[in-house]
Amino acid sequence: MRILIITILFFYSQFVFSQIEKGSWLVDFNGKTLYDYEVDYSFPQLYLTLGYLPKDFLAVGVKYGGKGFFTDGRNRGTSLYSIFGRYYINPSSENFHFFGQLEGGVLAEYLEDAETLSRWYFAPSAGMSYEVSPGLGFEIGLGVSFMENLNTGQLRYENLSFTLGWMATISERSKEALEETERLFGRGSITLSAGSTLNNSFNEGLGNTLGFTETELKADAINISNSSGERGSVSKFDIGVGFFLSDRTVFNIGLGIVNFSEMGVSNATTVFAIAPGLRYYILLRSERLLLFAQGNYEFGGINLSGFGTETTYQFYSGGAGVNYLIGPSVALELGTDFGRLSWDDIDEKPYVFNVFYGIRLFF
Repeated sequence: MRILIITILFFYSQFVFSQIEKGSWLVDFNGKTLYDYEVDYSFPQLYLTLGYLPKDFLAVGVKYGGKGFFTDGRNRGTSLYSIFGRYYINPSSENFHFFGQLEGGVLAEYLEDAETLSRWYFAPSAGMSYEVSPGLGFEIGLGVSFMENLNTGQLRYENLSFTLGWMATISERSKEALEETERLFGRGSITLSAGSTLNNSFNEGLGNTLGFTETELKADAINISNSSGERGSVSKFDIGVGFFLSDRTVFNIGLGIVNFSEMGVSNATTVFAIAPGLRYYILLRSERLLLFAQGNYEFGGINLSGFGTETTYQFYSGGAGVNYLIGPSVALELGTDFGRLSWDDIDEKPYVFNVFYGIRLFF
């Protein structure tokens, strides 16, 4: 991952322009909604950041993060609603910025036939942004969060987090760069996505373990949090990397790991997934709109006592979708998968329908 990012930054260092300008939009989101035909339940999740720059270097916006488990008589879920303000500082560079951010909102836990629990939180953070192409910046950040104590109503320290991800920017410069680009990608290009692995049925089984004090509901590829109270730390790595074998065919490999450790407990819970697949793009008259068909195989597992596997699953699927380019390197993605899920210790093999949505990057 480090080598990939360094290579990208070096290659684009001579061809980037500042996107931190008045009238720009910041966009970052991903998610999926799964439906199991056999058990008749759905598991939606969505993580969204939407910001606007009313003046140069100043962004204000909203964030939403949430996931749920919906089936007859057992509905539950958690949602985050927040607002944020971010200010960029330019150290005499057009493509490299420091930023400070203030965020605050409410985290709500819903459980059917029980009272909804809502907590206020406040999260200051700081980081660095490097714009690798018009409309795309890689970000690294460090932050803390303070959350309301349900017993006293006071804010208390809750979380220290480190994140590494990206932010898409829609601006006049990114639109102009998109119009001027003759060849958007081809053989030898690389494509990146986040939030595409770790099957939703698998995540649902981990929901009660992680609890509902998570405030870092974002689309970062890497997220490491150290929490107070009864929790210990949560480390998350979730990214998909694709390589164009030809101008239209992509070999994609998705990697996902979540490691949860609890204070006072020697062992940790580890969830992992590996998802190779092939994607074929269908080019239309409009180069901004791209259709694709794909086939995937996902293998994953869980271990309640550290690294390794105590139980595993497999998911074979195929589907189709669409990419719409909003910048030379950034596309909005919407697609579907349909496949069969099997566990090594469960006889049932349910058919699962999955809708996924988010941002995809091209280099």
